[in-house]
Amino acid sequence: MNGNVLIVDDSLVARLSLKGIVKDTGLTIAEASSGEAALELIASGLHPDLIFLDLTMPGKGGVETLRELRSGRPTLPVVIVTADIQSRTIETVKELGATAVVRKPADKGEILSVLGRCLGEGAPA
Repeated sequence: MNGNVLIVDDSLVARLSLKGIVKDTGLTIAEASSGEAALELIASGLHPDLIFLDLTMPGKGGVETLRELRSGRPTLPVVIVTADIQSRTIETVKELGATAVVRKPADKGEILSVLGRCLGEGAPA
């Protein structure tokens, strides 16, 4: 699989977990510990093909970050990875254009399936 993935989460453990799942796919991985940092990376030239985005972060949270991402790149796949699975939260992020919502802790099979769907290739083994 080719492409760039940006993992945005204030939790180092969550970022490492996702990175561990994605690392064997051949994708290039970038990380950001906040919404602000993610938006700065993109403004400075990072072109992710998919973003994994946490919702609950200090400063600019996932909802605000998703809004800004959608204003600049409306078709960029953004997968919300969150422990907040309340129906209203899921409804809100889908209205804002989230591609998918994955429950924390992230399941390897689900992450690989989402990667395959979003990047137009079969999920890696």
